[in-house]
Amino acid sequence: MFNKGGLKGRDDSATNSAKGRRVQFSNEGDFSKGGKGDKVANGKKTPVSKELQASEPKIGQELPENVKCLADCEVAYILQKIQDQMVMLSQDSAIKIPVTFDKGLQYAKSSGKYTKPDSVRGALQHLVGFGVTDSEICVIANACPETADEAYALVPSLKGKRSLTNEILKDALSDLAKLRQPI
Repeated sequence: MFNKGGLKGRDDSATNSAKGRRVQFSNEGDFSKGGKGDKVANGKKTPVSKELQASEPKIGQELPENVKCLADCEVAYILQKIQDQMVMLSQDSAIKIPVTFDKGLQYAKSSGKYTKPDSVRGALQHLVGFGVTDSEICVIANACPETADEAYALVPSLKGKRSLTNEILKDALSDLAKLRQPI
């Protein structure tokens, strides 16, 4: 065991042995031992409740009908509109703005590569007629692939869209490139 700096002379079992050490976080509910089925410091897996397992969507599972995927630029636009109304919203005690709101807005702005979300959606929306899903459109908008091959690599499910040709995808990517902000 290395004993340098601030731990010098300290003699408690947590610093001398990593065995049996646990980190616990308790915000809400019973999520106090790491994460969902994650290993904790002692190497044992924590049990995951069946309710939690049933409520989480699986990868590749379809999204519910009332959910709409948004590109980063669309999220930035919506959050900016909310921030513009923040003074008025803060006067209403029934409205609670999460403390993570500013970080979310900052992330959406920094990762969004377009200034006109309606134009981005319009440039890619005609792909829906060729079987491209809303979530696939969002991935394309967020990733900004330069070529059809890159788009197929980023979104492998596009390969299964028989009516979607390389030429159609190239045209959509060309329209998208025209909308991109200069770096």
